[in-house]
Amino acid sequence: MSDVLNPSAYGVLATGFTRMRMPEIRLAIINSLQTNTGVTFETRPDSITGQFIDTFAEREATVWELCEAVYHAMYPISATGVNLDHAVSFAGVRRLFAEQSSAWCVLYGAEGTTVPAGSVVRNQNTQDNFLLDNPTLITRQAAIDSTVTIMNAIQGQEYWIRINNILYMYTAQAGDAAVDIASQLYNLLLPSGYSLSLDASNIRIYSIEAVSYVLQLSTNIGLTTVGSIGLFTAETFGPADVSVNSINQIISTFTGWNSVNNIVPGAFGRNQETDDELRLRYNLGVFRLGAATLESINANLLQNVPGILNLTVYENDSDVTDSDGRPPHSIEVIVNGGDPQQIANQIFLVKAAGIDTYGNVSVTVTDSAGFPHPINFNRPTPIYIWVNVDVFLYSEEAFSDAGTDQIKQIIADTGNAFGIGKDVIVQRLFGPIYASVTGIGKMDITVASETDPTTVPPTANYSANNIAIDARELSQFNITHIAVSIEPNPIP
Repeated sequence: MSDVLNPSAYGVLATGFTRMRMPEIRLAIINSLQTNTGVTFETRPDSITGQFIDTFAEREATVWELCEAVYHAMYPISATGVNLDHAVSFAGVRRLFAEQSSAWCVLYGAEGTTVPAGSVVRNQNTQDNFLLDNPTLITRQAAIDSTVTIMNAIQGQEYWIRINNILYMYTAQAGDAAVDIASQLYNLLLPSGYSLSLDASNIRIYSIEAVSYVLQLSTNIGLTTVGSIGLFTAETFGPADVSVNSINQIISTFTGWNSVNNIVPGAFGRNQETDDELRLRYNLGVFRLGAATLESINANLLQNVPGILNLTVYENDSDVTDSDGRPPHSIEVIVNGGDPQQIANQIFLVKAAGIDTYGNVSVTVTDSAGFPHPINFNRPTPIYIWVNVDVFLYSEEAFSDAGTDQIKQIIADTGNAFGIGKDVIVQRLFGPIYASVTGIGKMDITVASETDPTTVPPTANYSANNIAIDARELSQFNITHIAVSIEPNPIP
């Protein structure tokens, strides 16, 4: 009763918020009534006065519960929903809302063909549909992938290819065949910075970083195929398969548009960030408000560039090139997902002045005074992980009809959360499965890796051992690369 008579024992205290509960409220009301009236009256719940007391006590308890909820809504550790959004906003953090996956795809066809916005293509593995964001003109003036062919071989004739006003020319010599001329031009093109392949008298010129080029040819060189790039966005929100060479089916047929393919990996979408995920990321807020530190660069890129799934930032603060090839006083950003221009823009905003950037991807950023600045970063090299799971059922629990699909999804989600440069730890796949799927008595999980998503590893390559991932590599898990087999004899 002493606490009831002491109002300072409840409310906002140095130890937090203490709520007065229903029994304590009832005693407080009884005590106040008897003290103020000087009358002792019946307080049993089944009495008339008792019912009055309980009515008021219930309403007051509701107010106390509201006060407690308002108190907890102020702090990230206890707030939920939109209240959590408001709480973390004081540190500059915003919830990451659901995003659609997207991919830069090459549209091949007759030169001069315009493919209209909204045209639909499909992923051959998952049957997910993607829609073209803007009308795209197939032209050599904005080529991303083209194949040129040496039409004839004439001694003394000049054969040239001009890419972005840079001329690559070879004069045919006596005895040269078309394949010889193609080989000479191929060698001249090697320093161009674009990817190349040579097949007899055909030279393929393409960009693996979605950077288009202007192509001009001499009259004795023919344009066999040409493709220009367009951005396709998934119909649905959340992560979707955007691995290389997976989006290659045309649904909206259009005259002059012959084929489509994503020769570069796309940007994974994401589901809306949960409350727990937002709380874990909350500590990045203080870094996002700063710049020029590794933590700030990481936080700003993740918050401000849509489509980034994960990234890591390294620095070389010495006066010599380090063992990983980073030049003196430079940073290296390795980022998975996101638009290259938006990534470069953000790096330029938050990196320190005078600090160099290192990487194979180079994008030009123009500052407020109109001066260009090349910003470099790297994409992680994907290591495709294949998984075999042998499940032994537990006889005393039911295994759901959807259990197999659940296991595949859990492995894909858990594996893709490992991050850039993080080894594949096989044992970390077990816990989330056991926590979510009933009816499992035992599991055996083996893994294998490949650098090509279409290469199926032989059985001998699967092992229960961990897979080492280098600093510039990223393990990628796909449901289509996960096999689950159910053993027929349950474990008692």
